[in-house]
Amino acid sequence: MGITYTTIRVRNPIEGTEPEEVEVKVDTGATMLVLPEEVVRRHRFPEVRRQTVMYADGRRAEKRVVGAVEVEVLGRKGWFEAVVEEKKDYGLLGAIVLEALDLIVEPRTKGLYPNPRSPEMPMAEIE
Repeated sequence: MGITYTTIRVRNPIEGTEPEEVEVKVDTGATMLVLPEEVVRRHRFPEVRRQTVMYADGRRAEKRVVGAVEVEVLGRKGWFEAVVEEKKDYGLLGAIVLEALDLIVEPRTKGLYPNPRSPEMPMAEIE
């Protein structure tokens, strides 16, 4: 499919921080949102738990997970948890955010788009 990148806006809605643009790799095979340590520090996102993560090469590590991260992508917003990655300068946008905000990755153009079945707002399939 190729690699897709996009820019998202994040902020801490509890602390009332200003939105910050963050470059992210869009990965439909990844589960969670991942943010660089520096972004987490600037927005004072609180740790909510720890989680074991597995990297593409099979390595495992225990990582901090922070909460109440407001994410805006293509005009769609939601609050999510994020894994903190200490040694990255870009983030990772995984399936949880993509599903919740009803976003689609188009493989031919490597673009990220709102679901055309619901262009005005996210739609959730609940059945």
